[in-house]
Amino acid sequence: MPYIYVTGGASSGKSSYALKYLQNRKNVTFIATGIATDPEMLGRINAHREQRPDCWETIEEPTNLIAAVKNASPENRGIIIDCLTFWTANLIFHRKMKRDEILEYAASTAEFLRSADRSALVITNELGMGIVPASQESRRFRKIAGEVNQIFAEKSEAAYLIVSGIPLKLK
Repeated sequence: MPYIYVTGGASSGKSSYALKYLQNRKNVTFIATGIATDPEMLGRINAHREQRPDCWETIEEPTNLIAAVKNASPENRGIIIDCLTFWTANLIFHRKMKRDEILEYAASTAEFLRSADRSALVITNELGMGIVPASQESRRFRKIAGEVNQIFAEKSEAAYLIVSGIPLKLK
């Protein structure tokens, strides 16, 4: 089943949109890509956990989305992947992947999701609408994340931009 791509700025309501989209379903797997690297991030992760229904399965997988989807309970027909931005950062900083490797991996992952037998919502951050980052490393990350987003957006069935909690359909 094709997936839905959900993007927007930080704290724009992307995760809330995904939770509302599948709120009446019990058979959902939430795939979390964030890693608790400091107390603030741990707090954010815990807050996200508390927002999910207890009956939903959670898989914490920072880099291998294909394995996470394959390892989800077979009865869970809905998947939420939150988020590609952390996933991309994890590929760069934890798996030490280079740009071309990441883009190839993103393309194969998006293609897998597009042909999977489950419906999915893929969440990401739109990083290209803010100021130009001051450091070379931050500019490099923003460029790669933007290219990853383009790959996933292109292969999606539908795409939404969330602005101040309001979904705007892009395709």
